[in-house]
Amino acid sequence: MELALLLLATFIASSVQSATGFGFALIVVPAFLILLNSADAIQIVIIISVIMSVVHFLKLRSMAPYGKLKWLILGGIAGFPAGVFIYKNLDLQSIKMTVAIFIILISLQNGWTLIRKNVGQKTQGDNKAMLTGIGVISGMFGVAMAMPGPILMLYLSRTTLGKNEIRACMISFFVFAYIGALLLQVFVVGVESKTWTTSAIITPAALAGVYAGHQISKKIDEKLFKGLVLIILILTGIFMLINL
Repeated sequence: MELALLLLATFIASSVQSATGFGFALIVVPAFLILLNSADAIQIVIIISVIMSVVHFLKLRSMAPYGKLKWLILGGIAGFPAGVFIYKNLDLQSIKMTVAIFIILISLQNGWTLIRKNVGQKTQGDNKAMLTGIGVISGMFGVAMAMPGPILMLYLSRTTLGKNEIRACMISFFVFAYIGALLLQVFVVGVESKTWTTSAIITPAALAGVYAGHQISKKIDEKLFKGLVLIILILTGIFMLINL
């Protein structure tokens, strides 16, 4: 039953990420933490996310805004050390609490943005300092909780970038963030053989979800895309709060 639930959660989350550009970690991190009751869940999500991100990147790389990505990546590198520190110094219960609070705050912020109808308002998308700062936070959360996406999505969803450009930017950053996070986990923290085995078993469900989500994305317009992002955030936040 545990394996079936892990596979189901992985497929659903992978489909969501393939369709919207993010959401995989937001769904599977809380689910895996509850089912596995171990901080190893973070490492499993990172391993699977590396594979998924590379597959996505091959399809979307031509649409990525590389001018923005350069500063996001520089910030991500600066955020990695703090992420390692957080992961190594928080116990499992603290990680669960941090994840829940983080998701709920993101949900409230994104909901408030939509209520004010400012989702389409242009931000300073080419502000180097802002992009670098977003990269720092995303890199930190990528290593610590396998979640580099929420802050970045919140920022990009308020720019004038189109749906496919946002997806491409997210996935391109994920390739960097998750590979960096995995290298740090392997060489600084350590990854057990059981974690690699579990990741290998779950990966096919993730790849199946990538295909399903790619087909779904063709039918999602801009307005529905923004709404799906909010729904993903709110439902995941509530799910984590109930299961703390």
